[in-house]
Amino acid sequence: MKTTPLRYLRPLAAALTAVAIACGGDLTLPDPSGSEMDLSKVRGDGQEGPVGEALPEPLVVRVETGGLPVAGRQIAFVVPEGESGHADPDTATTNSDGEALTTWVLGPTTGAHELEARLVTEVPGGPSLLFQASAVAAGPDTLRPLSPLFQPGRRGQTLDDPLVVAVVDRFGNPVADYPVAWRVTAGQGALSAEETPTDGTGIATVIWTLGGGIGVQKVTATVPGATGSPVTFSATVLF
Repeated sequence: MKTTPLRYLRPLAAALTAVAIACGGDLTLPDPSGSEMDLSKVRGDGQEGPVGEALPEPLVVRVETGGLPVAGRQIAFVVPEGESGHADPDTATTNSDGEALTTWVLGPTTGAHELEARLVTEVPGGPSLLFQASAVAAGPDTLRPLSPLFQPGRRGQTLDDPLVVAVVDRFGNPVADYPVAWRVTAGQGALSAEETPTDGTGIATVIWTLGGGIGVQKVTATVPGATGSPVTFSATVLF
């Protein structure tokens, strides 16, 4: 049987030793579950923004192993069941700093929202974490009356029912603390205020005292640019 000369075995052994040293003495493949990796938030958690719009800052996560960044790993950004909105992109790859980012576009409802970041692994159960955000109403889209548009009244008397309007955004969420302008357009009556802010339910109210003339008197409620604006309220004065 032929044997390999010693002069050939020595370089081969040296090469194998170099490979082992370069691999830190561990030639095993990475854990397919990703359990040896750490997933952490870098920035973007706890933001607030209008419904239906992207948050001002991106969500950024970092993948590390042994304190060192891991490049080339995919992160899936997933909206949990029962939540709304989406991430753009919904999957991102870590860069040389081990970081991946996405933009979170909020859903149409106000309140608290969550988005999950998951390390994509060969088997389920890889590292994941939750980002949280608070959605507030968008800008005013629609102005609508909540009190009767037509009421009877007497000269110089305050109407039994105040004038009431609601301001909502394009998804129907109430817009709080937004000014509604009121104006007498016929009848020379008086209002309790020329401008009133909406409350937490998007409602604004004013009290109307009629003028001294007989006939139809009018008041308008205005929110510039809103559908349905201005709303015109009328009072018929017979006595």
